Amino acid sequence: MFSCLAGCIFIFIPSLSYSADFLLQPPPKSLDKLYSERGKTSKWVEQMRQINKNFQEVFIYLDAEKREKALESAKAFGASYQKASEMVPEWKDLFDLETAKLFNASVAKNNTEKTAQLATKLEKTCTQCHQKHNISVWTRYHWPSTQTIKLFDPVNEKELSYDQYMHQLANSLESIKIYFNQENYTASWKAIDIFSKRFKGLRSACSKCHVTEWTKNSTTVKDFFVGEDIVDALQEIKKSLASGVPDAKLFQKKMGYIAKQSCKTCHLVHQPSAIIQRAWGHIP
Repeated sequence: MFSCLAGCIFIFIPSLSYSADFLLQPPPKSLDKLYSERGKTSKWVEQMRQINKNFQEVFIYLDAEKREKALESAKAFGASYQKASEMVPEWKDLFDLETAKLFNASVAKNNTEKTAQLATKLEKTCTQCHQKHNISVWTRYHWPSTQTIKLFDPVNEKELSYDQYMHQLANSLESIKIYFNQENYTASWKAIDIFSKRFKGLRSACSKCHVTEWTKNSTTVKDFFVGEDIVDALQEIKKSLASGVPDAKLFQKKMGYIAKQSCKTCHLVHQPSAIIQRAWGHIP
């Protein structure tokens, strides 16, 4: 019985459901201090992991009939649960401290039926909190606002806001297509050079948020939306232009690849959080 229950605890979080009138509010300001170190796991997430670890251990030890170990883990769970309830004062009422105490007592008394009932009740407190706040926390802290990002435009040699830079980038890409369709291939070539410079400059924006991935991983965020495959696609277009007889089908294929693999996929990942943040107002 306990094995099944413990397993369910691991999987219930991704299965959250939301009502049709679901509203997303920004998290409380007191959470800011727990997410103060960029590039590091927040103190809040660490505490949530500690709660889950202690809770899981209770059932692992009960299944193994290690009652003393189970009680130690139950006490550790109570302490970590209590601590979490004090870390964000605005969320204190979301924690059922009384049930946590009764849970510990049931483990101490070896009352398996009561322990299972109380565990289910505690699960509900976690689910309710996650339903209400998970997405807002992700949006606020895991997706820092682009409003804080400044980029150097290598073409105009000016510092621009992120939005201004993206407009310039989009205009550069559109210019390639407009000039090509006008059969002004010299201008299209020059537009490719301009877009390429701005595209490569965009890579610096990734490191503003992706701190650890940028510095430690062999595969970096640059390999996704701003990777060399996009640069290669641009070079294929330039080769076609240099031939004197540009291949319209190749041009459409490569431009479509850039639009889909870089622009569209990046927007699908990053725009939702940016839209929510703007609805909240300025998020530092």
